[in-house]
Amino acid sequence: MEPAQRDTHPLRLLAAAVVGRPVAISYLVDPAAPAWTDGERVFLSLERRGGEDARELLVQCALLAGQALHGMGLPALVGSIEQRQRYLLLEVERCARLIADRLPAPFLGELDAYRTGQCPASAEESLRIARGMTRLPRPPAWYGTLKPWSVLRRNARGGGRAMDAGKLDQLESQLSTVEPENIEQDEDALTRNPFWKLLSSPLGKDGFFSRFMREIFDMQSSPDGESAKSGVEGSSEMVSGRASSRIGDIRQALRTSLALAIPSAMLANEEGAHCYPEWDASQRRYRSNWTNVEEVAPGSEEPAFDTAILDGPAEIGFQRALATLCLGFRRHSGQPQGDGLVLDPMIRLAVDLRTGHSGDERIYSASLRTRRDLGVMVLLDTSSSTLECLGADRVFDRQARLAWQLVRSFELLGDRVALYGFHSWGRRLVRFQHVKAFDERLGGGSREPMAQLSVAGYTRCGAAIRHGVEMIDKRAGTPFKLLVLVSDGYPHDDQYEGDYAAADTRKALDEAAARGVACVCLSVGSDAESERLAAAYGSANYMSVANTTDLLIRLRGVMEHALAATTRRTAPGRAA
Repeated sequence: MEPAQRDTHPLRLLAAAVVGRPVAISYLVDPAAPAWTDGERVFLSLERRGGEDARELLVQCALLAGQALHGMGLPALVGSIEQRQRYLLLEVERCARLIADRLPAPFLGELDAYRTGQCPASAEESLRIARGMTRLPRPPAWYGTLKPWSVLRRNARGGGRAMDAGKLDQLESQLSTVEPENIEQDEDALTRNPFWKLLSSPLGKDGFFSRFMREIFDMQSSPDGESAKSGVEGSSEMVSGRASSRIGDIRQALRTSLALAIPSAMLANEEGAHCYPEWDASQRRYRSNWTNVEEVAPGSEEPAFDTAILDGPAEIGFQRALATLCLGFRRHSGQPQGDGLVLDPMIRLAVDLRTGHSGDERIYSASLRTRRDLGVMVLLDTSSSTLECLGADRVFDRQARLAWQLVRSFELLGDRVALYGFHSWGRRLVRFQHVKAFDERLGGGSREPMAQLSVAGYTRCGAAIRHGVEMIDKRAGTPFKLLVLVSDGYPHDDQYEGDYAAADTRKALDEAAARGVACVCLSVGSDAESERLAAAYGSANYMSVANTTDLLIRLRGVMEHALAATTRRTAPGRAA
C-alpha cells in the first residue's frame, strides 16, 4: 500500500530549530488552557492558533532547550502554584539567555519587560530564588505554566520498569482514600489513613508505591518514634505536613495529566509523515489513514546504553547460522570443472602444454550458489517497557546487542541490511529512528546514533511493521526480503491493546507476506507470556529465548521457515 506523504507543519519546523531536535505538538481543546510541556511534547491552546501560539511555543521550546525540566527539584514544586510561576519566570529568562542566537529578536524584546535582575546560572539556582522571598514580577499568560507532576509521571519508574496505566490507576485509587478536606482540618488524619500506614510500614516500605511516593514527598525512610515526636527533617510529622499541602494537587494531577489534546498531525500536515491504515477486527474493516509514521534521527540527550556492549568481533555463530540463507546462482570462471569453457584460460593451457609445461587446468565456468539475494531490515523496539532490569543489565541492553550482532553479521555476509529503532506515542506519532539505511555501511558512524536512540513511549507494532515493509520493498532491491522485529513483548499503545492490537499486528504480518516480505519476531530475556506473543506474531515466526546461545540453535530454522512460507505464497501460478 502506498503511504500518503504529508506536507510541512510550520510550527514543528520552528520548534525543531529552537530546540535542536524534532518536537511533537498537540493542541488542547480547552480554549483557556495555558501552554505547557512535559519534556517531550508541547501543548498549545487550540483557540489561539492564529499566530499567538508561536510566542507560546517559543517559551516552551526555550524551556526544553535549556533543560528547565531536568532539575532535581521538581518534586518541590508539586502543590505550590506560586512557586511554580516564579520558577517559570526565572527559567524562561535563563533559558532564553542561553539560546538567544536561536530566538527571534522581536520575541527577545518582549521578554525584556519581565526581566527579574537575578540572572540565575542553573535550574537549581532558579529553584532556590523561587522558594525565597525575593520580589519578582508576575509572568504574562503567554508564558504558560509548569506541570511538574506530569513530568515526574512521564519519567516515573517502579522496580526498574515504566509506570504504566494500570499502576497509575492503582495509585489514584489509593490516593482517593485520602480526603484533602480532612487533612486540612486534622493533620493526623493523613497518618491514620491506611495508605499512609502502607508507606510507613516496614513490610510495605520497599513496595512500588512506597518507593515512588517517598521520592515525591522527599521521604528518605520511615522515622523512629523519637524522630516523629521531635519534628526533625524526615519525620512523620514533617512529611505529613508536606503531604497535606500536596496530596490534593497530586490527586488532581493524576486525573488531568492525560488532558484532552489533539496531536498537530490531526490539524495540519506533518513533515515527513507516512499514513497507514489499521485493522479493526471487531468491525472487520480497515481504518484508513489511521496512523502516522515519521522517520527521525535519534536525539536522546543521554546515551541509551554503554556502547561498549557492542564491541568485539561479530559472533561467528550468527554468521554460520545465516551464511546459506537465500543464496542465488552466480557464474564463476576459473573452475576445475563446470558446464562451460572459458576461452582465455583454455588458450593459455594449450600454449603451456605445447611448450612442455603442465599448465592451469581451471578452464571451466560454472554456476554456483554464492550470490547474496537477501535484503534485511532489523526493527529494534525502543519503547519504555524495554527498560525493565534483568540482573545486571536491562531488556533493552540485551536486545540492542542482538540487533547490532544481526546487522553486523548480515553485512559481513554481503546482504543489504538496515537498522531502525521505533516507538510510539499514540496512533498519530509512531517514530522510526534511523541508525543505518540500506545504502550505508555499518561502521563507527553507526555507533553514535545507536547510543542516542530515544527509549520511551509504547509499541504500536502494526504501524511499525507496515512502514518497515514499505521501506524494505522499495529500498532493499533484492529478490528475497526479511523483516526482523526485535521486541520485548506484545503490542501496546493508547487505545491499542489486547485482542485489537494482536489482530492488527497479525493483519500487518499477513500484508507483509502478501507483498513478499518475510517477518520474524525475536525476543531475548523478556518475561512476556508466550501464548499472547504467539497469538500476535504467530508461533512459527516468533521466538523468545533466555539468552543468545539458545537463539543461535533455532535462528536459522525460524528464518528459513518464514522465507519459504512467503516464497510459496507469492510464487507465480499459486492458487488464490
